[in-house]
Amino acid sequence: MTHTALHRLVSPGAVKTGGRLRHCAKGWTLTNAHASVALAATPGCALDGLRDDALVRLDAIWDGQILHVTTLELIHSPPFAASSTLTTPAPGALSHSEAARARAALNTTARRFFAERDFLEVETPAWVESPGTDIYLNPFEADFNLDPGTAPPTLRGYLHTSPEFAMKRLLSEGFERIYQLTHVWRNGEVTALHNPEFTILEWYRAWQEVDEIIDDVEALVRRVLERSAHTLADAPFARRTMQEVFEAACGIDLLEALDFDTLHRAASARGLLSRRTHTSRRWDELFFELVVSHLDPYLATLGPIFVTDWPTELAVLARKNAHDPRTAERFELYIGGLELANGFGELTDPTEQRARFEADLIERQTLGLPTLPMPEKFLDALTHGMPPSAGVALGVDRLLMLATGAKTISEVAPFALERDEATGQIRWR
Repeated sequence: MTHTALHRLVSPGAVKTGGRLRHCAKGWTLTNAHASVALAATPGCALDGLRDDALVRLDAIWDGQILHVTTLELIHSPPFAASSTLTTPAPGALSHSEAARARAALNTTARRFFAERDFLEVETPAWVESPGTDIYLNPFEADFNLDPGTAPPTLRGYLHTSPEFAMKRLLSEGFERIYQLTHVWRNGEVTALHNPEFTILEWYRAWQEVDEIIDDVEALVRRVLERSAHTLADAPFARRTMQEVFEAACGIDLLEALDFDTLHRAASARGLLSRRTHTSRRWDELFFELVVSHLDPYLATLGPIFVTDWPTELAVLARKNAHDPRTAERFELYIGGLELANGFGELTDPTEQRARFEADLIERQTLGLPTLPMPEKFLDALTHGMPPSAGVALGVDRLLMLATGAKTISEVAPFALERDEATGQIRWR
């Protein structure tokens, strides 16, 4: 495209240029080479019917402040054509450029936030030897072969589901305040709120309690959401235990129902269960059924809330609460029912951690899930000595959804997989 870069416009006169159209309260502007100038139509050249983000070339007269357009050629206009590399945004959805700018702004805000608090940004491998043993997470295998095409692989590896193990190994080496902005991968779900590849912001504080991390989360979320599409009240985010919110939503004291039979009887007596038969008799499966059907809708009616003190069975990497070992130092942040962050007061005892991993691996085998390797290098780091610490993982894509008013993760992550709700088919974008 023949064009004059807008930052080089100096003397008034005729101009050939091009760029992206942007529409604001004062009218149309043209952007190229990181510069923008106002546009005005001339007789015979209307600017009506154009779309934000359209790519154009034009002839114009530059008067020193405004480009007066004499001819305009439309090269490419959103919505994108079927041959485009990106899927057309739905009506009313964010444009891809809006989503990219919002993501860049959030990343900048986060990095400034942590720099102010003397955190060190770190990078750890996305390809790992052991992704963990969690029965609720399914990692992607990613094997390495010195001689591609041969079997078995030279090294069996996985795309990490979290940078947690590597970051905790850094804590054991003497790092005290660290954070990481990274992509992670989890197999199995494509929904309006889930994509197999997504972005998380994870950070840790050594020698500090989980309440310090909770304070960090609230402060960062407030900073990201100020002047955004989602306004927050000045009141501090609520903090309630899982026992409290579960009883409010279901009428059941969860800590008195930590086995399948007791929880099933209590839920049945209150008419809370679906008609399906619970053949697995797994307490955790029944608990999450009640969370989805009753607790999540209840949380959606509340403002921002930290749900703390989860049952120990659901917190394999968190230390038990000293005041009640039935619960662990795990919390999650919900805003309008949307889960944004998951954090722990970290378990540092290598013997207890190994026992929990072994229990997970036995459960994976019982459920017919793929066998995963024991995280031996992480356990070695705990044996070497990891200080008392707390940490959290925050979902960047979901926070972007709140900040921009987006309804789906694909609005803020334009390359996210696409699901046809009618057929269930999953497609690449």
